[in-house]
Amino acid sequence: MHERLHEFDSGILVGQPGAVLAKSDRHRPSETWYNEVAPPPRLAGWIASLWETRIPELGEARVRIMPNACVDLVFYVSDPSWGEGPAAIVAPPHRSYVVGSTLRSFMVRSIGWRHVVGASLLPAGVAPLLGLPARVIGESVAFLRDVIGKRAAELEQQVIDGPPDRAMQRLAAALQETRVLRQADGIVEQAVRLVRRAHGRKRIDDLAAGVNVSPRRLERHFTEQVGISAKTFSRLVRFDRVVRDIATRGNVSWAQFALAHGYTDQAHFINEFKEFAGITPAQFEREALTTGTDS
Repeated sequence: MHERLHEFDSGILVGQPGAVLAKSDRHRPSETWYNEVAPPPRLAGWIASLWETRIPELGEARVRIMPNACVDLVFYVSDPSWGEGPAAIVAPPHRSYVVGSTLRSFMVRSIGWRHVVGASLLPAGVAPLLGLPARVIGESVAFLRDVIGKRAAELEQQVIDGPPDRAMQRLAAALQETRVLRQADGIVEQAVRLVRRAHGRKRIDDLAAGVNVSPRRLERHFTEQVGISAKTFSRLVRFDRVVRDIATRGNVSWAQFALAHGYTDQAHFINEFKEFAGITPAQFEREALTTGTDS
């Protein structure tokens, strides 16, 4: 799950992913810290990544959550934040949520120290792990208990109870132990793998051929299981790659950057970025320069 930090009242939060924290939350970082790791091999076809973020105790900050073509499980190891807009459900005392595959960024407001861990589920992994297709969750932000029922309390306890610095490892272990609730859609699973391998730059006809089905059948599977078309999913995957790569754009022009990521021209790139992010690439980059970025 991508997070962006913004200036808000108390100042600017800065930080880069990959830092190493002390062994206890009593040693709280002065900078925002984000880490993303690959899932256990057994879950690689169902989970894109496990992630963890920690926000320093610097007063009030707003965090932009970017679309990432995944359904995210989110657990607050610390006290929860406060969501805005479509994420207004995020608020104390609730500490576990499901964030659907959103088509536009949204904001979460944090005051003081925050520690969050999560898992980004691929579309084909939602049904096996949560018991319902991603289509049912849609773009919503929901309490975990409203999605998986009484199992939510047990999973939340497994993740949150214990040393905070081991929370992400406990989440990985809990997901490995989860009983498969429904079979994954094999066509969607294969197609998602191909789309991600191509960073969202695969033509739908070629994608359908790659999984040995017609384009119409491919779209039917995506609509029934994911709730969006294969083309929209591909656009989200490409957008996710763009968000990750902007920090290293350097002196490359926006036009060259757009072409390198499969857009027809700069205008196409800017319009699509603004559609998903709510801000332009230039605005996003300026924010990254002043506040740091976590991708």
